[in-house]
Amino acid sequence: MNVKVHTPKNLKMGSTMKQFLLSLVATTISIVLTFGTAAWLDGKKKEEAKCEMVLMILYDLAGSIEQAENCDSLLREGFAQQVAVAENPVLLDENPFLFVKFAPYINYTETVERIFSTNIETINILGNVLFAENVSDIYRLRRQYKQDICDKYMAEFERAVGFKQYEQVMNIAYSSDYIYMSGLLISEMKEKFAQCQQMMDVSDADLATYRQKRQAMSQASAADSIQNALLEEAGQNYQRLKEAKEKGKKKTDNK
Repeated sequence: MNVKVHTPKNLKMGSTMKQFLLSLVATTISIVLTFGTAAWLDGKKKEEAKCEMVLMILYDLAGSIEQAENCDSLLREGFAQQVAVAENPVLLDENPFLFVKFAPYINYTETVERIFSTNIETINILGNVLFAENVSDIYRLRRQYKQDICDKYMAEFERAVGFKQYEQVMNIAYSSDYIYMSGLLISEMKEKFAQCQQMMDVSDADLATYRQKRQAMSQASAADSIQNALLEEAGQNYQRLKEAKEKGKKKTDNK
């Protein structure tokens, strides 16, 4: 005897609703995981791009400040030598080219500065207007340092044809013009640079690590270039020797 069990309609509807809710929850979780993961990865890439750009800019600026400090040291050494010549003019007679080595020289590339100043997306990537303003100020200050210190000194040096005469040496305004202005500009650059580090939470250790990475890349690149050049030379030498042997063989066969 078969007995049919009738499931109440309300139980069937409840079971269907439960399955629907479970399916909805599963779908929602899947969507959240998919888009949430994508958003997280996108955010991570943006943060990495920002970090790389910040380090690239600070590395460039740190190199410029270091060059300026080297120039400042040369100027101070030049002033010390100027005092020595004032006390003993014979020093200049003994070495007319005494002041050649004290000429301040700064040489920086503008590649990073162009990327920073011409790319409108830079501000969006950095996400810090004050940092961008400070960076712009430092780039302006380094141009001023080159123009008002290095270029000015070299122009004076060329006019005097090398500071070989006593009066020319005594007229170099080391203290009042060059050293004073050099100190002011370097102080301002370093102050703004320290603010940039603080704003972006970049330590000296972070910069040192980035510097080592850049230097390693440069060395590897140089090594690769040398190796490629040597391989090319070896190939050319092999071809030259092969052609020479063929010519020699032909001469021998013709005899």
